[in-house]
Formats: sequence, structure tokens, C-alpha cells
Amino acid sequence: MPSDLIKGVNEEYFNTEKPVKTFLHLFKYQKINIIFSALFFIVKNSPAWALPIVTANIINYLSNALQQPQNRAAEIKMIIINLAVFGVLALQNILTHTLFIYFLAKAVRNIEANLRLSIIRRLQQLSVAFHDKTSSGAIQAKVLRDVESIRSVIMVLMNMYLPAFASFILAFSVTMYKAPIISLVYAAAIPIVLLLMKLFRGRMKRTNAVLRQDMEEMTSEVSEMIAMLPVTKAHGLEDAEIAKMEKKFKFVFQNGMKLDIVSAVFGSANWVAFQFLQIACLVITVSFALAGKIGTGDVILYHGFFNLVLGSVATIINAYPDITRGMEAIRSIGDILESDEIEFNETKPTVQKVSGLVRFENVSFRYPDLQMHALDNINFTVQAGETVAFVGESGSGKSTIMQLIMGLRHPQEGRVVIDDFDLAEVNLQSFRKHIAVVPQSVVLFSGSIQDNITYGLPNVGDEAILRAAKLANALEFIEKLPEGFQTKVGEHGAKLSGGQRQRIAIARALIRNPDILIFDEATSALDVISEKLVQDAIDTMVKGKTCFIVAHRLSTIRSADKLFVLRKGEIVESGTYQELINANGEFARLQSLQTR
Repeated sequence: MPSDLIKGVNEEYFNTEKPVKTFLHLFKYQKINIIFSALFFIVKNSPAWALPIVTANIINYLSNALQQPQNRAAEIKMIIINLAVFGVLALQNILTHTLFIYFLAKAVRNIEANLRLSIIRRLQQLSVAFHDKTSSGAIQAKVLRDVESIRSVIMVLMNMYLPAFASFILAFSVTMYKAPIISLVYAAAIPIVLLLMKLFRGRMKRTNAVLRQDMEEMTSEVSEMIAMLPVTKAHGLEDAEIAKMEKKFKFVFQNGMKLDIVSAVFGSANWVAFQFLQIACLVITVSFALAGKIGTGDVILYHGFFNLVLGSVATIINAYPDITRGMEAIRSIGDILESDEIEFNETKPTVQKVSGLVRFENVSFRYPDLQMHALDNINFTVQAGETVAFVGESGSGKSTIMQLIMGLRHPQEGRVVIDDFDLAEVNLQSFRKHIAVVPQSVVLFSGSIQDNITYGLPNVGDEAILRAAKLANALEFIEKLPEGFQTKVGEHGAKLSGGQRQRIAIARALIRNPDILIFDEATSALDVISEKLVQDAIDTMVKGKTCFIVAHRLSTIRSADKLFVLRKGEIVESGTYQELINANGEFARLQSLQTR
């Protein structure tokens, strides 16, 4: 999509406490489109407003022609003129309706794209802590369903509320000019609308909020169910999963029904009230006609206008549930756009060069809502170009250290120093360009092998890609594939084996030529042959780089310059592989457990 169309949404104006003001801000860059859309709507809708007037005129002219035969020719001429004017108004609707939709669609599609762009941009800025506590399903619901709800509100306003308000103003103005007393009946519709909205607003808001939360939870559970399908089938748990999802769907059904019932009562109360007003209008206009104050055609005119008023007000009321749904969607999106868990980089100095020295100084870290420290007073120094490994039981703090090195989390005490700068004081986005990570669970997207290797690097030559694949021990299997580097890997790399995915991830890291490498249990889930290939690639890769390895299989870290042994968030031992074996301490205990 061209960048000049998408301006984005200024998050500073996003305030869930004032959803209406926030909603209006969405139109900031679409004023021209909205104005043109409204103008063309007024022109294209003129036949609907002219019809009661033309009908009343024709009836009056016809009545006069019957009562005064000598004026019949003139009256027939006026009837023809009225029909001709209405015909022209009807024909222009073809062009003006198209232009109305064009400008409206242009505005709405831009707002829709702006919102999604702003959400995605903020998601990229938010911290790991935010993503830890927010399910991917809930985020998908906000990006897709909530933005669609806001788009629907805009369409309701332009397709329903704008005609309703315009019709009400026209009918009220004409009637006020010709018969002020009858206009009072029209005006009686206003307090009824306000009263009904006040009575139902709170209930609709609460029901919408509950339903929105249920929908987010359902989306999240569906995503988890799809991801768990292989495990579910392997354990024969299909019926259990169906029962679990059926229970969630039942909650959504029940709360959806509550909202529909509230909306139905809201609409029916409005309909009953307006039937009484319509009868009142008919009684008054017929009385005026019998008294000779208005013509026979005027009864049709005022009654037609009153139907316009009733239709307009009914539209406003019946569409009100859609408005409340849109306001709830704004509150939902605010969970992302108003979150203060942002990684601020703009004003911090950028990192141009990294030699690779890493130092932890009295670092302590605790995860939110947990009392125990994940890391407690950690101190170590890794020289540039060294390869160090971290070992320990699950939950000892190994991966937390890696996240601190990457700046994904920040210590509550102490500091992480890279070269001569405190990691908390620099632009982390620029620093991470000097890092490459190979995780245990490799993330591949559903593009080609080449796209996955060059992810985020737009101008990479074929020679560099071949070299990275060769060093990662991936070239051999890639060349055996029918489409080679252009082979589509499937969703999450489903068409490749675990070892193949791991080697693609290593090639992705190699092609970046990083100064710091992180391997977070990169071989723990592989078979012996795949592990050997991946380990050979790692050994090639670490030469001249500062390398951090989180190891599950202790046999893979014999060549590391130094090992740190962690237990319950503390470093209990450090040294070379052989030194730690000879010390017969925690590391030797872990090693003996693996060799039994």
C-alpha cells in the first residue's frame, strides 16, 4: 500500500476513557474524503427527500384540476414539471451514488489500514513482558475483529446516521416553515430517542465488554488448539478438545444472546413509541385538512415527512448497538496503543560498533508477580571473541541471562555492560543489529528458504547466501530440493525437519556477520546426526565472535573457553570443562546424570 495513503494514528490522542473523541481523531487525515462523501450523499439522496413534496404537489394540482376545469391545462403542466424534476433527480443518483461510495470507501479503507498499522507498530515497540501476558489470539482479535468493528461503525454513521440526520433536519425545517404546530409532533421524537438511549446504554456497554473478552479468549483457545493438534491426535484427546471448545463456544453463545435480547428490547420499545407518534401526526394533519388549513396533498406531505423522521430516528436507535460495539472495540485496541510497556529508543545514542566484551555487574532480576529472583547478584565478564556456556537445571536462569544480554528484559538491580556502555542507556534496536540468535524453537515463516535466510536483509547477493548455507551445513539438503533456495518451507517451516530448520536458522544468523552470537539450547531437540551437523556449523560460526551457549547436552560444550554453572539464579561454579569435571562439584553431578 502506498505510504502516502497511510498516515498512521497518533497514539497520543488515543484515550479509551474518551472513546468518542478518539473515534473522531481517526478522521484527522480523511477530512477531505469525508466532506466530499457527505456532499455527494446529500445530492444523491435528494430524490428520497423530494418524493413527499412532489407527491403532495401532484395531488394538490390534480385536486385543483378536478375542481377547476378551466385551469386543467396549467395544472397538468405543473404535474409534468414536477415529474420531470423528480426524474432528473433520480437519474443523477447513478453518478453521485458512485462518487459517494468512492470517497467513503477511500476514507474508511485508509482509517482501517491506519489503525492496523498503528497497532502493528506499537506491538513492535512493546516489551517482552507485555507479550508474555497477552495471548497471540487476543492480539489477533484486536488487529482483525476490533478494527473491523470500528470500520463498521464508520459505515453505519455514513450510510445510516448521516441520512437519518439529514432527513430529520429537512423534514423538520420544511414542516416548521409551513405548519409549526405539526413540527412539534416531530420534535417529540427527540426526547424519546434520548430517553431510550439513556435507559439501555449502560447495559449494552457492559454486555459488549463481556462478549468482547469472551471472543478474545475464544480466538486464543482456537489458536492453541490448532497448534496442539499433533499432540492431541497422538494422545487420542480429540473428544476432550471438542468438549473444551464447546464449553467456550457456549459462553460466547450465551453472552451473544444477552446482547441480542437487549438490542431487541431496545428496538421494540422504540417501534411502539413511534407508532403512537405516527397516529398523533395523522390525526392532527387530517384535522387541519378538514378545517381547510392545509390541502389534501399536504396531508400526504406531512405524513411522508413524518415517516422520514420516524425512519431516521428508528435508524439512529437500531444502529446504536453497533455504535456501542465500536466504542468497546476502541477500548480494546487501547490495551495495545495505550500500554506504557514500551521500549524507548528514539532519544538514546545508537550503537555503531561492538567489539563483544560483555559484563554483568551485580545483576538481579525477578519476573513480575513472582517473589523469588530468577537471577540473584550475578557477576561475570566475557572478553571479546570468547565462547562461554551456561549450564544448569531447568529454571536456573540460563535463558534469562540471554534475554538480558539482548536487552529484551532489564535487571531490577545492577547493570549489563557491553564494551564500555550500559545496555539500559543505548538504542537497543541499533545494538541488536550486532547480535544473532539461534533459539531452541526455530521460527520460520511460510516463504522460501532464501527469504528465511535473508530475513530483514533486502540486498543480499547469491554468493553470500550460498556461503551462509554452506557454513551452516545446509547447502547439501537445500540443493537436493526440487526448487532449491526457492522451496516454500510451509507454515512455521512444517515442510522441513527439525535439523533442517535449525540449520536454516544458523544460516540466517551467519549471513548477518554478527559480533555477538547466542545459541539458546540450539541442539537439544535434535537427533544425533542432525546434532552433529548443527554442532559443526556452530563450531565454524563462533570463530572470532563473542559466543554465548545455553547447553542442555553438556557434551556439546567441551570446546568452550569458560563454563558458568547456575543453580536457582546464582552462579555456583565457573571454569573450563575439564576444570569443572575435576572439581567434582555441581557440573560434575550434572554430567554424571547425563552419562548414566
